[in-house]
Amino acid sequence: MSDCRIQDLTIQPDTLSEASLAQVRIILVIEVALLTDLTVELNWVNAEGKIVACSSTSDAGMDIAWLPRGAFRLDWLCPDLALPAGAYRVHVNVFRQHLATQVLTTEHGIDVMIAPSDDSDSASRAVKASWQLDSDDGQTDMSTIAWQQGDSNWFYRHFDHACRVIVDYMLGNSDLLKGQILDVGCGDGITDLGVFHRCRPERLVGVDPFKGYERLPEICKDHQIPLEHLPEGLEFVDASGNDLPFEDNSFDVVLSWGSLEHIVGGYRETLLEIKRVLKDGGLLFVHPGLYYSNIGHHLGEFSDEPFFHLTRDDQVVHDMVLNSSPDYMDRAGEFSSPEQYWQWYKELNPIRVDEFELQLKELGFEFYRASLRVAHQIKYVHPRMQNYRMQDMATDELYLSAYNRKT
Repeated sequence: MSDCRIQDLTIQPDTLSEASLAQVRIILVIEVALLTDLTVELNWVNAEGKIVACSSTSDAGMDIAWLPRGAFRLDWLCPDLALPAGAYRVHVNVFRQHLATQVLTTEHGIDVMIAPSDDSDSASRAVKASWQLDSDDGQTDMSTIAWQQGDSNWFYRHFDHACRVIVDYMLGNSDLLKGQILDVGCGDGITDLGVFHRCRPERLVGVDPFKGYERLPEICKDHQIPLEHLPEGLEFVDASGNDLPFEDNSFDVVLSWGSLEHIVGGYRETLLEIKRVLKDGGLLFVHPGLYYSNIGHHLGEFSDEPFFHLTRDDQVVHDMVLNSSPDYMDRAGEFSSPEQYWQWYKELNPIRVDEFELQLKELGFEFYRASLRVAHQIKYVHPRMQNYRMQDMATDELYLSAYNRKT
């Protein structure tokens, strides 16, 4: 079975003329549970076989991050066709992105005629069109789908944005992502599901001792992704990063997004375990929380006061967490108790970029890509801030990928 098919392709009006309004309607049927990173391309091909006009959803700024199983209506709207009279074939290609390659999943075409128009100067003008996407069977509410809402939607940030940062931006769409992948500290598993669908690896394993991944089917259902069961090749394991239940050299890629700062007692043993199970020449992606940044406390639900974890006494922070009503955000719908938040805060590892860099180099990791997100300005709002290094307070986030070198 193919991933998708074009069920119908029609053009309105029935009689086209130069410089007329034209609408091409594509009924696209997704045959699998989920299809990611789609681009639809429409070409006008003249009688000599030359493409005289080309338009795609991506060129028009439409990012179809994913579609679930079902039928979808995609309209190509051109208010001024601007093509000379003659015979044409309208050909539609549907591509999905697989790592660095665009894969053609389905195509379809129809023949049309454009009649002459007495007042047309269409030969000298470009064809300009727009695209509209909607559900055709009513199964998907496109107005509330996560990627339509962009960065304001927490599910999009985990399922789409985080996945693309890892796969494309930091790992360069490496072919290693087709092999065996491990995620250490996978949390709810949303990002793993996104990576799995986009990379189609042989196997992806997420490990986490808190088993937040057990809620993944419920979370997906709430966001219009059918997940009656995990796709074959994706699995989750109740395990700690300090004791990974895998043989040496088991994985081509290891991921760690926002987990190292939460490992009680330090994360060095986890780094050693990652190095052990990662093959020689395998890729590591890591995104550790940076304690001394303005967001390093992980308590943004309780206060937006800048650097309060560096300027306030522990007792003040404790009372703030236990005695205030949190503004829950970015938590996959999970509502933990204030006591849990306080415990997690006290367990945080105070990671600094320079020290973390040295630790990875000492373990034999060879850096591939690094990206820092920094604050534009630090305002010293409290005398205690003078006690901390400005580069630590200014560095909000670190994204790093590296090759594992064992010899």
